[in-house]
Amino acid sequence: MKPYRPPSDPHPVREKFATARKELSSALIEREDEVDLVLTALIANEHVLLVGPPGCGKSLLLDAVMNWMNARKFSILLTKFTCVEEVMGPVSLAALKGDRYRRVTTGRLPEAEVCFIDEIWKASSAILNTLLKVLNERVFENDGEAVKVPLKLCVAASNEWPSPDSGKELTALLDRFLFRKSVRSIGSQVGRQRLLWHRDHTPKLSTTITSAEVEHAHREVTAVPWSRAAREALETILRELSREGVVPGDRRQFKTVTAVQAFAFLNGADEVLPEHLEVAQHCLWDAHDDQPQKVAQVVAKVANPTGMRVSQLLIEVESVLSATDVRNLAEAAKAAAKLGEIDKQLSTLSGNGRVEKARLYLKDQLKKLKLASIEAV
Repeated sequence: MKPYRPPSDPHPVREKFATARKELSSALIEREDEVDLVLTALIANEHVLLVGPPGCGKSLLLDAVMNWMNARKFSILLTKFTCVEEVMGPVSLAALKGDRYRRVTTGRLPEAEVCFIDEIWKASSAILNTLLKVLNERVFENDGEAVKVPLKLCVAASNEWPSPDSGKELTALLDRFLFRKSVRSIGSQVGRQRLLWHRDHTPKLSTTITSAEVEHAHREVTAVPWSRAAREALETILRELSREGVVPGDRRQFKTVTAVQAFAFLNGADEVLPEHLEVAQHCLWDAHDDQPQKVAQVVAKVANPTGMRVSQLLIEVESVLSATDVRNLAEAAKAAAKLGEIDKQLSTLSGNGRVEKARLYLKDQLKKLKLASIEAV
């Protein structure tokens, strides 16, 4: 996603989000997209699901964001033995004496403003059914009373996606998360070196944010206007997706509008531009088998073709670097020539902040490649 750009009109709350975004992305290796999704969801008052193998930084990111917020928090790791009481609160013994079945929700999910649910698919049916209403309607039924839940952000994590035959409960719960993303292990050579030789990757945030400030940011987001080009781009994306057999539900399409506004706000923009639709790739699909790839391709082609081309060229860079033995001078020279050709292709692109960042990265890799070859002589 887009690198941070200072807002044109500095705003205290937006500056806090921008600072947290920068500090989280600097500390967590190759997790810029995940950072953007969590912060965008917080601004949009929506929820995020991150799916990936153990040890890829999901919990580290989410713990950091929860600590950043000066709000009531709830966190739990679900297992098949987790009971409703651990999530929603125990039944009040005093209420039982009066023939009432009321839960004591203090310190539990119904009173949380931000929560983290790990291994969400391992929840029992009783927990899942309760979560559906809490996440979507922000309401908890307690002894026949509809209690308003102050939840602003729920981030869930899992090591796997629910199976296609998992049933309506899990399908409905998956739909409660507007943003869904697969988290991959570190892929670049530079990222791997940072992982191995830098011992502390815990984000250190210099600011905190309150619930009132988050609410203020949400109000600001709903007022961010859409440019005509962005409106046309979204409509084009939905038409293209329909041709590909991907038709997200009406509610998901409706909520995506606010999601894109929130991403524009996070980027310091005064209006929604076509490039901000990049975040929609994590919203506009239902089935997680092949639809995310189709949606990502359509969104990139319509809203951000430059960014799509940059990503393709960076994949080529990593492929060249991983296949090169720098001790072999012939191989190193051949790799340097290939990287030079990729740099020429990048130089023909414009209008996207990623281009400059990609070229700086490429030049740094060329320098390291040449130094390694000299040392090997």
